[in-house]
Amino acid sequence: MMSATAQPKVSPERAKLQIETFFKAALATRRFRARFAERVKSTSQTEARWSALYFLSNTPEGLIQSDLAERMGVQGPTLVRLLDALEAQQLVLRTEEPGDRRAKRVMIQPAGASIVAEVDAVAARMRDEVFSGVNDQDLATTLRVLDVVVSSLEPEQLKATRAKRPPAGNFRIVDR
Repeated sequence: MMSATAQPKVSPERAKLQIETFFKAALATRRFRARFAERVKSTSQTEARWSALYFLSNTPEGLIQSDLAERMGVQGPTLVRLLDALEAQQLVLRTEEPGDRRAKRVMIQPAGASIVAEVDAVAARMRDEVFSGVNDQDLATTLRVLDVVVSSLEPEQLKATRAKRPPAGNFRIVDR
């Protein structure tokens, strides 16, 4: 029987595939983010600002602030600073959640929705370029693999919280 700290034996071939996959995923992320930042520079939006607005645009009823932080993969204090700036520009609105004074619901405002539409047009062209050589089946397989990886990397506290809630739902795709 294996102890809680012992790692299962991995073949050298599998270990090599794991390492190469890790580095390729990290490289793809860095390049994707850099190209995205370059392409949306003219809109004066950062990836973080656009991500918050995008997630909110997919949920007309808004999101609880902690749920938005989870979807974006950021900590609460980081999101608070970001939302302060977005709210000051009237791109989002925060309200108290009925029944839980500690919770804040965040909703996108019309000016924020306009930014999402502008940036999404740029992002859609970029996605088309990046994934032009990938068929739908390979893209779906990649997404399933990434779902497993992302899930295995979730902090234990987040896994426990997620288990107590209904699923967040799917993303909406903006027609071009």
